[in-house]
Order: sequence, then structure tokens, then C-alpha cells
Amino acid sequence: MSSDDRASSFLLGVIVGSFLGGMTALLLAPTSGKKLRRRISDKAEDFYEDAQEYYESGKEKADEIYREGKKKVSDIVEDAKRIVKSQ
Repeated sequence: MSSDDRASSFLLGVIVGSFLGGMTALLLAPTSGKKLRRRISDKAEDFYEDAQEYYESGKEKADEIYREGKKKVSDIVEDAKRIVKSQ
């Protein structure tokens, strides 16, 4: 597993863990039903925003890796063509 994979897994774990911890704290706190539903809704929105940021970050990283890989393959193909022409 590469360090990027480990970092991504850790970040996902932090996001999910913080969401679950927040939900647990809200459910165990003595509040009225209306107030509790509002807090849960707010936490769900926060979780959604965090998930969106995580998705965008992952998408950008994947695009970067794709572009780098495409360039490397293109360079290898060009090198192979030069070698074939020189022989």
C-alpha cells in the first residue's frame, strides 16, 4: 500500500469517525427532540461537505496521476520509436 493510499484511508477514517462520534454525542446528550433533529441535520450537512472536499481532493489527485502516467507512456513510446529508427 503506497503512502498516498494510507493517507487517503486515514483521512476517510477521520471523516467517518468524527461523524460517528458527533452523532453519538448528540444522541446521548439530554436535549429536546426538535433541537436534537436540528443538530443531527447540521452534523449531516457538515459530514456531506467534508465528504465533498474528500471527493474533490481524490479526483484532483487521480487526474494528476493520470496525466503523469499518460506523459510517461508517451515518452516511452517516443523513445521506442527512436530506438527502432536508429537500427
